[in-house]
Amino acid sequence: MNKSTINKTLWLSGLITGAMVGAYLYKNKEEFGPQKEKLNSLLGDFQSILGDLKNKILEAKTDGLEATKTALQSAKDKVEKVK
Repeated sequence: MNKSTINKTLWLSGLITGAMVGAYLYKNKEEFGPQKEKLNSLLGDFQSILGDLKNKILEAKTDGLEATKTALQSAKDKVEKVK
């Protein structure tokens, strides 16, 4: 089998599996009421973690940018002193 055939097979099997799981969950949705509350709680926790992670990434990006600016300015000053 070539790579294209394998990719198509995996994609199709994932699609079929997703449809089967979706049909099963829809058929048995009344049984999953308590689980839905837990899932909503976990999703809320996940969203707050993602928000914190986003803030930390932005902060690290800003710190890196400032450090780069400082290093470039220092290098520029040293070059000007040499002249």
